[in-house]
Amino acid sequence: MYKPRTIILSLLLFVCSLVFAQQDLTLEKVTIVSRHSVRAPLEQYLQSLDEMTGDGYQWTRWSVPGSNLTLRGGALETFFGEYFRLWLEKEHFALDSADVYFGASSKQRTIATARAFAAGMLPLMTVPVDFKVDGNGNVGFPDPDYLPLLNDRCASDGNFDVEAFKREAYRELGELQAPSYTFLEKVLRMKRSNYARTHGSNHFDNHVEVGLDFYDKKGKPLEPSIRGGLKDANMASDAFVLQYYEMDNAKDAAFGRRLCFDGWKKLAYIKDYCGDILFTKAPIISVNVCHCMLKRIQSEMVPEGHKFAFLCSHDSMIAAVLAALRVEPYELPNTIETKTPIGFKLVLEQWLDTDGSEPMRYVRARLVYQSTNQIRGMKQMDLDNPPMSYELSFIGLEKAPNGMYRYDDFMRHLQNSIQAYNSTARGQNPWQ
Repeated sequence: MYKPRTIILSLLLFVCSLVFAQQDLTLEKVTIVSRHSVRAPLEQYLQSLDEMTGDGYQWTRWSVPGSNLTLRGGALETFFGEYFRLWLEKEHFALDSADVYFGASSKQRTIATARAFAAGMLPLMTVPVDFKVDGNGNVGFPDPDYLPLLNDRCASDGNFDVEAFKREAYRELGELQAPSYTFLEKVLRMKRSNYARTHGSNHFDNHVEVGLDFYDKKGKPLEPSIRGGLKDANMASDAFVLQYYEMDNAKDAAFGRRLCFDGWKKLAYIKDYCGDILFTKAPIISVNVCHCMLKRIQSEMVPEGHKFAFLCSHDSMIAAVLAALRVEPYELPNTIETKTPIGFKLVLEQWLDTDGSEPMRYVRARLVYQSTNQIRGMKQMDLDNPPMSYELSFIGLEKAPNGMYRYDDFMRHLQNSIQAYNSTARGQNPWQ
């Protein structure tokens, strides 16, 4: 039987050897999938938000058009880039222009986020941001690499059974329940709103339905959509979160109420709940809508990919990516958005260990994000005041003793999620 002192000594030796082993690791490649930073509420929601708000209360009048990145969002993302520059310098991770790729969804908020991050991280380098435009040369191209669009175009045999897909998706979604709207309705003063007078009710209805139309009447590809009271509640939840980030006075952001941190989490929860239903609850949906992004990630993580790649997308896309990679359940600390907070980043790092007889490559997978206090306080970050970091674990993928994943294991796991798209084309659950 081991004595306690012997056990403690053994643990200390193990920790010391682990730290020593990690000191021999060299950072070789970084692939980031980022959400945009703070934006104004979506343009199509602005009038509806006013309608559901009680008389005498008004949403902030944003300094930018609806859905656009705010000046605050741009500054926060520049802070993020500055932190990554310091971290990469510490790891002796040198870059030239040929090593770097920045891409973005065809939206102002994502393009501007990528530019702001690049300005902070690479202030002496001119970094182009790659994005697609529509036929008139304008942003807004429905790019499946960055938007979680329902995808019937990538089956290996060229066949996609849309009706079978829908049947399986609705089976996986099951009977959908509405969350409690009571607290949100109270903060909105909804009973005194035009919405209440028009609908003849002081409450959002409890009907929840998911729409799975692949194209609109003009042939434009679509994302999964939410219908019923949750759609309206979601837009109000999203707007409150953004207003809280943007406004210095938290009481004004809550229409005169003094909310504690948990109160703001309750408001944000509805948005997270809606996102879970649309993009993570049904595996067939998550695997399907992020297929192109998974392939983009794979192309950057292979040896031929860029040394540093930054792909700026949306919370919905990253949620689907994490679900398709079968991430273990998680709840992020120090943020009112506990799943996909504003500006957060999926960071996939490749490390090389040359200490043994044969070089070994590892992947570290983590979420990096600014805490709510860092966002509201507009706090610059450095190595002594870093952003939040959460290490990810994946179902069916075992970590190496150093806490990372073996590169070959991770890439097989990623390839399995890419190939699982073919199950969605046949209307089958990807993991059954």
